Amino acid sequence: MIKLVLLSDLTDEENKEIDRRLLSLFDDVNPSIGYIPSCSDLNGKYFKKILEYYNKLGIAKVDYFDLDLEYDEQTFTNIFNYDAIHLSGGNTFYFLNLLKKRDLVETVRKYVNNGGILIGVSAGSILTTKTIEIAGYGEDVDQNNVCIDDLNALGLVDFEFMPHWDGSEEIINSLRNYARAKNTIIYACKDGDGIVIDNSKIELIGDIRIIE
Repeated sequence: MIKLVLLSDLTDEENKEIDRRLLSLFDDVNPSIGYIPSCSDLNGKYFKKILEYYNKLGIAKVDYFDLDLEYDEQTFTNIFNYDAIHLSGGNTFYFLNLLKKRDLVETVRKYVNNGGILIGVSAGSILTTKTIEIAGYGEDVDQNNVCIDDLNALGLVDFEFMPHWDGSEEIINSLRNYARAKNTIIYACKDGDGIVIDNSKIELIGDIRIIE
């Protein structure tokens, strides 16, 4: 049983279908979400936006769990009691390095395989795939400043995810070259759109292009 929500970015414009499908994944009428930032958000600037989004959907219990500067192992393990985990956007290489540094890749994988819901935004969505290599591909790329060599990620889906697609065919053609060179499938997603995976069913919401 795998339940995933892969988003490119949360925008000011509502996508009611994504909101509806996200809420439908929860069994609990009062669900809880644990939020993991890609790096420490010490003043809560980005967490505040996420909190407002979920509160607007009627989800009151949304808590912040830091993997970085404020990491506390004993406190962090509580996140696996939450109905869903939200992986934020940010630098994908830095985020994966934190997960590996804290030895959490397999733990998060088990959480999802045991019925926990995983919600990814941008970098967080890329982490659900088998490799984050695509985060370093193209023009506007994440920098691998942590010099991480092992780019294997959670491997929860059998495709790669490219967020922030602007709708241009030029980017699609470039991604097609990548897909053929790597023998992989890419889902290119615009901001505000997303993918909902409920067990074996993959639902594309919005303008999403599948590239082989």
